[in-house]
Amino acid sequence: MGSNDIPPPHVPKHVVPTCNALLQLGGSLWTLTYILYTRQSFRDKSYGMPLFALALNFAWELVYALVVAESLLEKTVFTVWLVIDCFMVYGTVKYARYEWSHAPQIARNMGKIFIVLAGLAIWGQWAFAKWWIDNDVGRREGKFYRGVVGPDTTELGFWSALFNQVYLSAASLAALGVRGHSGGVSWGIWATRAFGSVFGLYAVYAWEWYFWREAHGYVMNPFAVFMWGVSIICDVVYPFALWRIKKTERVLADGRKVPFTSPVLSSAKVD
Repeated sequence: MGSNDIPPPHVPKHVVPTCNALLQLGGSLWTLTYILYTRQSFRDKSYGMPLFALALNFAWELVYALVVAESLLEKTVFTVWLVIDCFMVYGTVKYARYEWSHAPQIARNMGKIFIVLAGLAIWGQWAFAKWWIDNDVGRREGKFYRGVVGPDTTELGFWSALFNQVYLSAASLAALGVRGHSGGVSWGIWATRAFGSVFGLYAVYAWEWYFWREAHGYVMNPFAVFMWGVSIICDVVYPFALWRIKKTERVLADGRKVPFTSPVLSSAKVD
């Protein structure tokens, strides 16, 4: 979103190409993040992205690939993420029996639970995008959509992506404390996830806000500052929590990770 913008004359010419370059860098890092999540899931027999965060990302990518995105590059990126998401979903369902051994009903029905969560998330993302586009929300000079001045999908992308981002950052940090082990995550996942957001979200919108403020004032809206502020704080705290957790976990013979105080079960089957 935003690749078709034609800023008014007073906006420096570097704004759109610089933001497109930052988006591509951030998108590349996020693609690597998804690949690392998938690899680590099968290595650790666990899953790293919290369940509802995965449903939100899956929904966001599906809706934007099919409904919102205009350019071929944008559609391609969302489609690639969606395909990789399918492998992440498979790992989540496959290894839920280990992470939810204390709740067999959830473990046995993880596939159905994900379908319900993803369905609700798709409904929400689609409804928000449709309302935004149908009502020309954010209509501003220089913001083109489908060939004419129309709804500002750059702002639409900001709010929808930021919602996903703050939930993922907070839930990922919470998951470390709840689980007491680092199964499904790694230093590489944290780094690519955090810096993918720095370049592909925060830097893009900060650049646009600084040089084209009348069209991007929402970036410094108090609610927006709260959301991206919480997300950044969680991502900064995360490596310290990960370091501490890694010092107090055990790696079992099959590659699974468990808290140091966790009893070793002879079987992780859910009857």
